[in-house]
Amino acid sequence: MAQDIVSGDRVVDLAASLKGAALFAGAASCAVALWIIKRSVVWSVAAIVVGGIAGLCIGFALSPSLFPAPSGQVVVVKFGPGAWASLMKATLTGAVVSGIVIAAVPAWLFAKSTRLMMLVGIGGSIGAVIGVAFSYVNYLYLK
Repeated sequence: MAQDIVSGDRVVDLAASLKGAALFAGAASCAVALWIIKRSVVWSVAAIVVGGIAGLCIGFALSPSLFPAPSGQVVVVKFGPGAWASLMKATLTGAVVSGIVIAAVPAWLFAKSTRLMMLVGIGGSIGAVIGVAFSYVNYLYLK
């Protein structure tokens, strides 16, 4: 679906939105997972930084496969009725994948396999909430 985009049109960079949502979801899900495992504020605060960096890395890995573009170019969608659906696809994918993967890592690191499925579910839920919120905030910002 090609769109006629001219200079001055408001557009959304889908890969950047995916990376941003993955960063926030990774930070939140890692902090919650470590709080559940360790019950320590220090571990949870450190997990925010580590989870955010890991989430950004997941975003960088996902974005070229979902939104391929030639070198030096990005995939954008013009603001309008179809923008929110494309934005939702980008942010939900990045946030949910990041939330699931990053919430499972502390269970693997600290040998808490009995809590793995619970943490994966929590990470996916956190990712879904952050993905929808990130999409909505980006969409409202453009209005």
